Amino acid sequence: MSVFESLIVNLIFLVFPFLIYEIYIIYSSNEKEQKLFFDLAIFSSMFLIIRYSSQKNIIANLVFINFPLLIAFLKKRTTLVVILSIVTIYYYHLILKTPIIYGIIEYSIYLIIYIYLQKKKSTEHSLLNIFISIKSFLIACILFLKDMDNNKSITTITYLVLIILIFMMTMISILGLIKEGEKILEKNKALKELEKEKELKLALFKLTHEIKNPIAVCKGYLEMLNPKKKDKVEKYLPIIEDEINRTLTIINDFSDYGKLKIEKEEIDLVMLMEDIEDTLMPLLKEKNVCWNFITKEEEIYIELDYNRIKQVLINLIKNSIEAAQENKALKIKVTLKKLREEVQIKVEDTGIGISKENLEKISKIFYTTKENGTGLGVALSKEIIEQHHGTMNYQSEVGKGTKVTIFLPLKEKG
Repeated sequence: MSVFESLIVNLIFLVFPFLIYEIYIIYSSNEKEQKLFFDLAIFSSMFLIIRYSSQKNIIANLVFINFPLLIAFLKKRTTLVVILSIVTIYYYHLILKTPIIYGIIEYSIYLIIYIYLQKKKSTEHSLLNIFISIKSFLIACILFLKDMDNNKSITTITYLVLIILIFMMTMISILGLIKEGEKILEKNKALKELEKEKELKLALFKLTHEIKNPIAVCKGYLEMLNPKKKDKVEKYLPIIEDEINRTLTIINDFSDYGKLKIEKEEIDLVMLMEDIEDTLMPLLKEKNVCWNFITKEEEIYIELDYNRIKQVLINLIKNSIEAAQENKALKIKVTLKKLREEVQIKVEDTGIGISKENLEKISKIFYTTKENGTGLGVALSKEIIEQHHGTMNYQSEVGKGTKVTIFLPLKEKG
């Protein structure tokens, strides 16, 4: 192997483990794993140089084997420094047949200088320059002690200078590479923090949107509540209590960064619709809505989250009420139909309708045409239906109204 080839091979052995390390830390957020992988990169680099470098170019090997050690010094990994120093001392002993005590003295000097510079808070370049200067001087001394002739000595010293220069350039390049990797890592951390912040804001928006419905219901009943009329009190208080409980459920469910929690149980869907009808009837009467609930079934039992499906249907009906056209009576028809393997729930109104352009965007998060809307109602409803393994489709025509069709499976999908 030529001198040039030997240098290239050593450079590859040095750089490759650190490139792998840089790629790894970009995708890893665990600091302990990053430190472990850094140690593995250091040991891999040293192992490759010792095991596979050409033994014909001893000077190159003696210089480049110190590279992993110097990186450990610069990264302030004291335990790693001690281990690598012991390996390097033993390697020098095997190659040069020098007494181990010489190596212990040399690397103890490096360690003392390292500790001193740390206390002085010196820069990386100070340690790098001192380390390379001492190492160059010691290797030059070793070469002269070999009793070489002058011509060969000059050639060898020239070769040594070349290696030292390459070593310094490589060292600076790889340190730059590590720093760039750390910058990318910091950027990734910042992006993850932004994503968490976005999720938190989304959770708060969802929470605000969803608790408005039960609070509005409670407010409506409280306004109609007359303490002197016992029958009204007995009728309205349980409804208010249910809505307050539903509000608390929503708040608890969204406390975990807005991740929906679906708790299914066997529910009679007909009874659920009747419950929704009772809840919204005062509002329907207030808005002069012509309400029609149609079903041929006396009961339809299905596995679902009672509060979540109630939340979806109330949201759809409230959207229909808000879509009423001026000077035109609003009609809302809800049809409940049991099919072979699924249940169909259809909510139809004669409101203002939705344009084709808006219909395409209606499921997008934060998209809204309402002045005070959050753009979460439809997106959240769709998410709830999908978590029940169902589908929700919109059909609408401007000036004629909107139809929303929901399909829910009769049997739980595994």
